[in-house]
Amino acid sequence: MSNENYYNYIDEFIDLKNSIISPVSNIIKYESSSLTIFFKELLQELYIYLLNMEIRDIDQLNEIINNYLLDYDFDPINVLEIMTSCSQNIFYHSSLIGYFYQHGIGCEVDEIKAFKIYSDAINAINNNQKSETITFCNNDIKKLNEIILQYFYSLFFYKDIMSDKRNIYKLHIKNAEKGDNVSQYYVGEYYYHCKNIKQNFDKATEWYTKSSGGGNIRAMFMLGVCYYYGLGVIEDENKSFEFYLKSAEGGYKDASYFVGNCYHHGRSILKDERKAFEFYLRAAEKGVGWCQYLVANYYNEGKYIPKNKEKGFYWNRKAAINGISEAQYKLAEDYLNNSINKDEKKAFKWYLKLAANKYRLRAIYLVAKCYRDGIGTDKNLEESIKWFEKYAHKLSITLNDFLNGSDINAFEISEFA
Repeated sequence: MSNENYYNYIDEFIDLKNSIISPVSNIIKYESSSLTIFFKELLQELYIYLLNMEIRDIDQLNEIINNYLLDYDFDPINVLEIMTSCSQNIFYHSSLIGYFYQHGIGCEVDEIKAFKIYSDAINAINNNQKSETITFCNNDIKKLNEIILQYFYSLFFYKDIMSDKRNIYKLHIKNAEKGDNVSQYYVGEYYYHCKNIKQNFDKATEWYTKSSGGGNIRAMFMLGVCYYYGLGVIEDENKSFEFYLKSAEGGYKDASYFVGNCYHHGRSILKDERKAFEFYLRAAEKGVGWCQYLVANYYNEGKYIPKNKEKGFYWNRKAAINGISEAQYKLAEDYLNNSINKDEKKAFKWYLKLAANKYRLRAIYLVAKCYRDGIGTDKNLEESIKWFEKYAHKLSITLNDFLNGSDINAFEISEFA
């Protein structure tokens, strides 16, 4: 099959609203332009996240996908049906379809079906594009799908192996002893993280030092951590900063965050908020959710850089989608009060999501208020009372006063009350 024929399904996708929703289908009609933007933005976010991901970050992928669905107000069941309903669409959205089935997003978990989708799509790519180099293109959804597919396919098989420090040690020790800096880093990780008698910070720093000498930016960062806390080496904040900075200059996201903190707090370096912003931005661009939130605050406050509400909204929304609850509250507030991005229905949905989290008192109060006043949902006093009474004993307002229109500042409510 030629590449031209192989990708003819893109035309079907662009014509979604005219072709794939039959009179008997239960699919909610979404504008094809909205779907196109949704898939493109989601795949780009996943690409950036996977490219910079640590093994500890894998479980965050589900939240990113679900938060995108929430923010676009898309039902995962309908999106999955849309992705699988066009001829050959199985290949166009294979990475997402496989992931949905693997993790039960919009369907029951079905790892057998997920495996078949992944493997069929990988085989199709290998058979038709052996001579092509896979590269990233901002405007190319199908190429993004191919790249992400290969990440997901690898994780499908090797996640458990990659998560097991003992397996990591066995896989890497021989190459580490031969001088491979990547393997040296992972052996260092084994000694640093093992929560048993094998934990050995002296050994960890020994291997991190070897790996760092070979140019490994992750090992440089971990040496910074070891020097900061005095783990396996004499505590030395100045040396810690030197390793953080070297790692950050090499492009490591966690190091950029830590260097930003050093400039922000004036730790081992003169306090410099512009420099802090610069390094936070580097980390934000590599998908670090907390740094995305910090960057948004810099833009919104305009104290050390020019104020830019549009960029503030952009970065805060990214942080919200990456699971930062502070950003999710701020995003909901923007949807309520920002005339450009106003969308009360989205605000209400974000409050509902926050109300399901562990520390949720503030969100529960805001959900009650939305039901009371009909904000983003139908007015419903019965539901309002139900939500208010969940933590009424911890609120500085009575139910009667609340139902009569009195309010408290939700952001003064402690989530730890």
